[in-house]
Amino acid sequence: MSHQLLMDMGNSRCKWALLKSTAKTPIWLEQGVWDNFQYDETHWVEQLESLELDIDRVLVSSVSSNEIKAKVSQYCQDVLALEPQFLQSAKSYFKGCKSLINIYQESLALGVDRWLAMLAAFERTDSAFAVLDAGTAITLDLVDIDGKHLGGHIVPGAGLMQKALFGDTGKIAFGAQLDPRHATKTQWLGENSQQAVELGCLQAAQAYLKSCLERLHDHYAINELYICGGDGMALVNAIEKPDNLTLVNCPELVLEGLFYQSKQL
Repeated sequence: MSHQLLMDMGNSRCKWALLKSTAKTPIWLEQGVWDNFQYDETHWVEQLESLELDIDRVLVSSVSSNEIKAKVSQYCQDVLALEPQFLQSAKSYFKGCKSLINIYQESLALGVDRWLAMLAAFERTDSAFAVLDAGTAITLDLVDIDGKHLGGHIVPGAGLMQKALFGDTGKIAFGAQLDPRHATKTQWLGENSQQAVELGCLQAAQAYLKSCLERLHDHYAINELYICGGDGMALVNAIEKPDNLTLVNCPELVLEGLFYQSKQL
């Protein structure tokens, strides 16, 4: 029996899932995650060789450069004898008589991971909804009850903010080198530069999200928030949430979107 390999290539990790090629719903037979390791050939070949099921199709979500996509394509051809399909954002996606509409004037300019996450949530509900994907970057996208994408945000995650501060401000980096002790889970104030940056960036990310969640119902009549990304639930659980907001934890949301989009290729 043949299978499809779905890969969600993020900035730091690759999530994957295997399912039957004839599957009508996204039920994973196997799934996992591996570190990208800067797309090292030996590492990627080892990961692909560890997938023991017979694979006849590879679908990929990636916002990486064309150079990285070419590397991954070559690895798949070398190991699986298959050229992967890198999906792109579309102008629309159809579910029965209802459509998900991409608001971007240039539809391809919308990150495919954001599009696929919205698409998967669109398959799950008939209500207005928002999607939060919190990884290296934090993205938030809103979709109204008619399926129209209202737009969204892209902001740096707490880790990315830290890298920017340490990389672009010499004195902060110097202070962190002198005393590299990290913050504890119970701290709110930093007692050295390292902790001050960690806690300040975390507060910034949490404050951004809290502000957004307060607007979802009052301004956009949205009661459902679909959450994915490695930091998604931790970030949401750290803040006070509106009582009328339903949280749906969907770690595999982009992979689900890959599955559904592939049905319309």
